[in-house]
Amino acid sequence: MKNLFPIVFISFIMSVVISCKKSDSTPAVSVITKRSDSISMSDGYVNEVYYNMTTGKVQTSPRATWDIAFRTMKRSSSILINDGAGVKLYTYPKADTSGWATMDTTGLSGWKPMYNDPANWENGAFSRNARGHPDYGWAIYNDVNHNLIGDSLFVIKLRDGSYKKLWIVKKLSTLNIYVFRFANLDGSGEQAVNEDISSLAATDFSGYSLETNTRVAFEPLKKNWDILFTKYMSVQPDGTPYPVIGVLSNDSVKTKKFYPVALTYSNPSAGTWDSTRSSIGWNWKKINMITFAYSVVDSTVFYVKPVNGDMYKMYFTAYSGTPGGVVKFNLEK
Repeated sequence: MKNLFPIVFISFIMSVVISCKKSDSTPAVSVITKRSDSISMSDGYVNEVYYNMTTGKVQTSPRATWDIAFRTMKRSSSILINDGAGVKLYTYPKADTSGWATMDTTGLSGWKPMYNDPANWENGAFSRNARGHPDYGWAIYNDVNHNLIGDSLFVIKLRDGSYKKLWIVKKLSTLNIYVFRFANLDGSGEQAVNEDISSLAATDFSGYSLETNTRVAFEPLKKNWDILFTKYMSVQPDGTPYPVIGVLSNDSVKTKKFYPVALTYSNPSAGTWDSTRSSIGWNWKKINMITFAYSVVDSTVFYVKPVNGDMYKMYFTAYSGTPGGVVKFNLEK
């Protein structure tokens, strides 16, 4: 009997713990790690920084190296422009693809530029005229061979300020090859490209420089990063696009934003998870229009579920603006 009580007592405690774990659908948050961190996009935000919530900075990439980027998934039609580097895209309004050889850009200054959707990686600038399946903006889906056939022409302003005409001829979906043509506006210097991205599925997008006619690898492996500190085009409430410095999320990442709350806020079970591209976004900071100095909004807390499925609480503590492009923040796992 002397040894029975400890055994029975321990068994009872274990059964209670197991029972509690099974029945508790909203466990208390346990903070495992805390750390302060910072990144730098350098003066003038010339770089962008890919970040992993667990391990920290993954990669710093020069911003102005590519003009367009193809999403590498076979079942995707998304083509981005490098809008953070000043690239602009215009749909040619005067003809379909039959007008390639005779393109007339008179009135270009009055054409409306198109940008990437700030909320959706799949809705790149080339897709902004999409009307729904089978119309994907730049192309029409062929339900026999599953290819995307380009039905539109574009004019694109490059990073260096020059203009090209551009035709995404087709996507061979099964092979994961994009076929496209580009040239100077007068038709000179035409290039025909077969861009095979079939081996690049581990990254989300593959870049291309129309200035140098070369592929540009600007992203780390998709599984390795959670958020991206960068410059991109957002949209004002009246629909006007404008450039911002902010944070974009890997589309495997989910976020909750709580505002206004104390920085000690600790109720991640409230609200709903947001998996949009700019769920963290840019308005966690503000500028003093007299001093032109930035400060962070100290009543904003984010909860972030990164690619690996953990959960982090995140809030920003400082932002330098264009000198250094430094962002400081705290993380709690």
